[in-house]
Amino acid sequence: MIKTRTVTDLDECRVLWNSLGGGRNVSDLWEFRLCFHRHFKNEPCFRVLEDGGGVLGILPLCRLEAQDMFVFFPGEIWQGKTWLERTPLYWRDREALPELLEACPPRTYLRYIEADENTLPADAELDEIGYLLHPPDLHFSMDEYYRRFSWKKLKAIKKEISSLLVPESSWHVNRPGDYEVMVQMNRERFGHQSYFHDARFKEGFRDVVAWLNQRGWLRMVSLEIRGEIAAVDLGAVYNGTYVVFLGGTHAGFPGVAKVMNMHHIEFAVGQGFARVDFLCGDFYWKKLWHLDPQPLWKFMSPALRTEFQPKEELTEVMDYG
Repeated sequence: MIKTRTVTDLDECRVLWNSLGGGRNVSDLWEFRLCFHRHFKNEPCFRVLEDGGGVLGILPLCRLEAQDMFVFFPGEIWQGKTWLERTPLYWRDREALPELLEACPPRTYLRYIEADENTLPADAELDEIGYLLHPPDLHFSMDEYYRRFSWKKLKAIKKEISSLLVPESSWHVNRPGDYEVMVQMNRERFGHQSYFHDARFKEGFRDVVAWLNQRGWLRMVSLEIRGEIAAVDLGAVYNGTYVVFLGGTHAGFPGVAKVMNMHHIEFAVGQGFARVDFLCGDFYWKKLWHLDPQPLWKFMSPALRTEFQPKEELTEVMDYG
């Protein structure tokens, strides 16, 4: 007989989360999620299915009080939806998946599920496309990557990069003060559409930066041109993956995002990483740069389907084209 219980104690939730067997992605580590929980303070509400063999499945949820909605923990929201990607689902037996989803509260919205299509629930829908690059497929060769471009397009990109990387330019990694510079540039460019418009998001990522730095996983890259910071990107290196979360660019250096993109790719290829994760967002540059698309999935309870229409993507946000 299967029993369902709800866990709201944070320490017990931590134990359950760490039993999920995740950790492939840095953002599905408990400590990473806790950085946002400190600021969003959404009530954890883990749903646990148990049978005679112990834990059968876990849904790591929390409740968004203002929206009267349940989402993946910790419920960090941007433009009304959770932001962090690749949250794991746990089930001991594939046959338990329908019952696990039936245990969801009536108003549940689960985003960015990374799963093989053969293991997806019947009610799962395409959420967004994640964009990756796999250096092993390139034999860890930038020349192999360049072959994905037309000669004309590649020449234009390289010319624009060269025009910005003047002798007076310099790279810097993990300078503490550059986080605030990144936030300021991002907000100046995108205003209320900036990820950092919400102070909780800003402070959550500030905690992430400190935690990543303590673990030796932080890679916050800054580019100075003639003594002025032109761009800052925040990323992490973990478990063979280099993930670029977000960044900011100076409006006075148009095209500098191309320099940052190529720097990330060159770094990952040179270091022999298994993959580079540029996250979701169907912004035109990711297709033009020939990244590898990966579908991520969502599950939405029927009570919410009419409330969430497909959003119009903002092609300027994080415009790295």
